[in-house]
Amino acid sequence: MSEKKQSSFERVGYLKVVPKDADMNGYESIIIKEKSGKTLTLYRLTKDREDIDDTRNFNSSWDVFNSLL
Repeated sequence: MSEKKQSSFERVGYLKVVPKDADMNGYESIIIKEKSGKTLTLYRLTKDREDIDDTRNFNSSWDVFNSLL
């Protein structure tokens, strides 16, 4: 009864197989090398990707900068 765990990449939206009618230009891909040496390609829609970068919020970083002076 070995149950295969979901990888952390799959939890954030990566797929092992692209849907058959999908436009490949709308997907990003990464290649992962497993412990066994086998390579695995995962795909994710680029519009589903979350940008964690908060550089647009200049007011917040300016407040932090001023608080450290």
